[in-house]
Amino acid sequence: MLKFSRRSLLKVLSLSTFSVSALWAASIHANESKSETVSTESVSVFHPSNDPAWELTFEDDFKAGILDQSKWFPGYRLGRMEYYRKLGFPNEHGRAWQPQPPMAHYLLEDSVLKLRVDKDLPKRPTPETLTVSCVTTAIYRHNEQTGSFDDEVRFAQKYGWFEIRCRMPKCGSGRYTAFWLHSVGAENQEYTPEGVRKSLKDGALEIDIFEWLGRSPKENLFNVHFTKNGHCAFSFDFDITKDFHTWALNWEEGRLTWYLDGKKIRVYEGPTPQNEMYILAAMFQAAGWTGPLDMTIQYPVDLEIDYIRVWKKK
Repeated sequence: MLKFSRRSLLKVLSLSTFSVSALWAASIHANESKSETVSTESVSVFHPSNDPAWELTFEDDFKAGILDQSKWFPGYRLGRMEYYRKLGFPNEHGRAWQPQPPMAHYLLEDSVLKLRVDKDLPKRPTPETLTVSCVTTAIYRHNEQTGSFDDEVRFAQKYGWFEIRCRMPKCGSGRYTAFWLHSVGAENQEYTPEGVRKSLKDGALEIDIFEWLGRSPKENLFNVHFTKNGHCAFSFDFDITKDFHTWALNWEEGRLTWYLDGKKIRVYEGPTPQNEMYILAAMFQAAGWTGPLDMTIQYPVDLEIDYIRVWKKK
């Protein structure tokens, strides 16, 4: 197996075994189908940085030493939380576990962004209280004067190549990391502003480039919410917490292709989102569908991000 040092070029990872297991029936996916087959055929390595037909549209390598807030909002669904409070929080749909305010706890060290959950940060009543450290490139806010929602978008894009180089934490059951694409606009996301989760009838609204659960560290979930065949669990035979790895998605109309360290690992064909999408990266302490919360783990737990980059065809 190839090992990756930080700032190394993309390399093809030799994986001895690729396998697919069905996505378990969890409440969060209650109305969605089981996984589809992962493609593992051998293909020549492609990367948009080597193709003049593509251009770089977004990049953060976290070298500045401070979070670039011209690119990021350091919090989880800030606009939705504001709206919840206007409705009366928590309400029948509101997720009362969310931190208040839901601001990220993060560090920047050696050009790495660490989205961190520690024993007492993000600030919460007890270490067991559920929480999240998150950065996003767009939010929405409720406009009290008009009654509508205003988007604040620092980056969003329809179609293209979305890439992250990161290291997963040893975080135990009940915690997970995420690298998602969400549709711009309060009414276009997988939850309504009131907190009601949408369903198949609402179509493709979210792409999960990865959703990695601490309780099953050799497996990753790929999702296209809300589609019949857009959900699967991908297994690998190595410890993904030891080194940095590169995850990428090539989003085309009707087709999504996932890559791990330069190797194509899954192809989905079917409905894809019709809106521009923004980036969300997060470290969750969530319990529920991710398993009972393991409080024997050692804090802090970090999703360590080396860089995030996006390309599109010219």
